[in-house]
Parts: sequence; C-alpha cells; structure tokens
Amino acid sequence: MSETPSVFQGRSRRALTVFASGVSVVGTSFALYGTTREFVIIAASRTALDVLPSSVVASIIWNFGDLSFSLAFLVFGIALAGVTGAVSYAGFRAGERLVGEAPNVGGMALSLAVVWAFVAATVWSPLAAVVPAAAGTVGTGLVIARSTDDADQLSTPDDRRAFVKTLAGLGAYNVVAHAVGFVQGSGSRTDELSTPPSESEASDLVQQRLDAAADRSLNVDGMVGLVDTTDSFFTVDINPRPPTVEAENWALSVTGNVETEREFTYEELRQRETVHRFKTLRCLGDPVDGEQIGTALWTGCSLLDLLDEAGANGSHVVLRATDDYYYSVPMSMLPEAMLAYGMNEQQLPREHGYPVRALIPNRWGKLNVKWLDEIEVVDQSESGYWEERGWNGMGTVNTVVKFGASNRPSDGRVQLGGHAYAGTDGIQEVRVSLDGGETWDTATLSDPLPDPDTWRQWKYEWQPDSTSYTVVAKAVDGTGTEQTRVRSSPFPDGATGWSRLDLSVQL
Repeated sequence: MSETPSVFQGRSRRALTVFASGVSVVGTSFALYGTTREFVIIAASRTALDVLPSSVVASIIWNFGDLSFSLAFLVFGIALAGVTGAVSYAGFRAGERLVGEAPNVGGMALSLAVVWAFVAATVWSPLAAVVPAAAGTVGTGLVIARSTDDADQLSTPDDRRAFVKTLAGLGAYNVVAHAVGFVQGSGSRTDELSTPPSESEASDLVQQRLDAAADRSLNVDGMVGLVDTTDSFFTVDINPRPPTVEAENWALSVTGNVETEREFTYEELRQRETVHRFKTLRCLGDPVDGEQIGTALWTGCSLLDLLDEAGANGSHVVLRATDDYYYSVPMSMLPEAMLAYGMNEQQLPREHGYPVRALIPNRWGKLNVKWLDEIEVVDQSESGYWEERGWNGMGTVNTVVKFGASNRPSDGRVQLGGHAYAGTDGIQEVRVSLDGGETWDTATLSDPLPDPDTWRQWKYEWQPDSTSYTVVAKAVDGTGTEQTRVRSSPFPDGATGWSRLDLSVQL
C-alpha cells in the first residue's frame, strides 16, 4: 500500500489551514479597502513606521529605494497572513473545547471574536474588521470541517478529495479577492494631459521644452537624459501602495489663518494660469551613490496665488495629504512654489501624487507633498512627518554628483557620465579625479535647463594606461562653493561627500 502524501497528514493540514485562513483575511481586507488606511497591510506598515527606530527605516529606504514599500507590502502581507491564520486556528480549537456540545459553533464564534479583535486593533476600525475576520473564520472552519483534523492523516480518497476541493475553493476566492483589490488600487491611469483648444499654444510650449531638453542632453550611452521618463522616475512615500484619489471627488482646501477659507476643485485648478517648469527632486534618504533623484517637466499653477486669494495671514503653511502625511513650510519658500497636476505632458501619475502635489523649490523631496488636499495657514513652524521620526533636512538640498554610465567607445577611451545637482544654486563645474582625489580635471557639462532648480549632465573621457582606477567626482555650485569631501549617510540631514567609483579597465 502506498503512503499517504505528507500534505494530507496532520501537521501539514494544520499549516495549510492557517495559511488559507490568514490569506483570506488579508485578501478580503484588500478587496474591500484597497489602498485606504482600513486595509490591514497599510495599517500595519503605518504602525511599523511609528514603532521602528528611524535609523532602521532610513536604512531600508536608502538600500531599497523605490522597492522599499513594495517589499513592505509583501513582507507585511505574509506576516499578517501567518499571524491572523494562527489566531483564527487557535481560536477555533479553543472554542471547540469550550463548547463541547456544539464544537463547530463554539469554534467559529471564538475564532471570529479573536480575529476580529486582532484586525480591529491593527486598522483602528471595529467596523472595517468585521468582514475580513468573518472570511478568515469561515476559511478556518471549512478546512477543519473537511479535514477531520483529529486524525493523524487523511487516509481515504473521499477525505482527500474533500480537503483538496475546499483548499481549491478558498484559493479561487482569494485570487478573485486579490484581483479586486489590485483593480481597486490601480486608481488613475497615466493619461496624456488634456488641453482645451484655447490652450493649444501652451501644449506646444510643453513639447518645445521637452524637445529642447533632449537636444541639450549629452550623448552618453546608458545615461538618463536631462528629463527622466515618467515610468522610471523614483518614488518614495509612506505607503506600501499609493492611495487612490479620484479627481471628481477631490478638492483642495485653504484653511487656518485666512480671511476666507477656500476650496478649489481639480477643474478649477486646471482653469487657472498654467505654469510649466523643470524641477529636480531628490529624496532625503538618497545616498551619495543612490538613485532617488530625478528631473521632470511639471505642469500646474501657482500655489501662492491661492493663498493670496484666501487672504492668508501667517508665517507658515502646513501641507496635508490624503494619506495623513504633512509638512510645515515657511511662506518665504512659496513665491515660486507650484501645484502640479501634470508630469512630462501627462496627467500626474497616481504614484507621484495624483490629482495634485506640491513642488517647493530648492528643498528635499519630502517637502513636495503628494496627494495634497489641504493647505493650512499657521503662525509658526510645526513639526513634519519625518521630523517626528528623527529626520531633519529642512534646509536646502545638499550638492551631489552621480555616476550614471561607464562606456568604452570604439577608439579605446573610457567614458564616464552622470548628473550633478545643487538646487537653485545650479552647477558651475564638475571635477573628476582618476587617482582618488590627488589630481583633478574638468568634466564636460550639458547646457543648463531653463529653470534653476535642476540638475546638469556631465561626461569625462580619457585614454587609459592602467587596468584600475579610483575615480572621484565633485561639483562646484553656481556660487563657487565646492562640494564637501566629508561623506555622511542620509540620516538625519541628507547624504554628503564626493562620489567614488572603483573602475577596472581592460587594456
């Protein structure tokens, strides 16, 4: 007689029961609440940001960059499935023992109660925990009922078929639930930015600017142009998945110390005088050799004009987002600030803040609040989201040089290229050393973009006479100030230091 496969034996069945139940809880929560704070993974990740040491969060961001919160989505999903499944299973078994006359009723009741309590404590919403908890409890009950769990193994074909059918049914349910969640969370598509006929000249101006930027880009294979593509532009925020906000249900409120509180719809902002501006964004968590930096052509309107119309009377504004992110910004930073609803001639993508984000010149990316829905005028500076978690970086951005490409043209030279950024001070010069900083030469720079808060490309070429080089690069900003040599990690004030590349060359 052949052995019963291990999947039908007691320990494996219990593991599958836990997994099926936990995944059902997470999947149901995802289907119902998508990317809102009631989704159990979103809630758990927010709690982790509050609980984990700031240095740990910082390390995750600068090591994984754009992948940080995608990894969080996966890790928290697996962890929560395991924990909720185990809670449901333990509750069911305890309930069976407590109500011996009706074990299934007792098991289901206690399982539902303990899973509900766990999910409600995670999402801080008793109501949002009801249906996910019920789904997990039903999953647990079905698998146990079909598996005669007290037996060491399922030995008969009928038992095995019933067990497999139950798991298959739960699997199908979870595929559908997760699909619904992904569709619900997909949000707004990145469409071309529609332009009324009366604004066709403005649309032509956008294309002309993008074409001019392409013409100014240096011809270096493998290097990002002066304007980053929308798809490759870095994203960092506090969410495992970006929140879904639809323009027709959205409005931007101007509140606080104002003569008249105002509210602006998406279409009202679109009808205002249009601003097209190149701007570079760099994440405060970006290491010297990191990739959390990019430049785009943004389309929007003046932020300060809205405050003037509301009669703002305060020294600072607090920018608040739909995902509870917030930052306090001095009024002195706002004369050139804009509200962006377009990016590279496209509708602002959801991951970059659709429908509207703030863009503040010369400041780290954290101040450029995405999914903006309120501007509150206040009398004094207030702490920001990351400041409350140990970061600083309220000043201007740090000067940085990035290596972006390494090539060997057909004539045998070595060609290096990259970008340099110093906020609105601009880049005057990039210097390159092939001997670790003992001697220096000047790199070729691209022509600057027409707006000041942008990076420049650089390239440097030489005929090699050695098989290894320690290449160092530094920048001089538009004021003549040379970039500091001292290297520091991003936490808490932003990374500093010369860029370094150890290069091996085949002669």
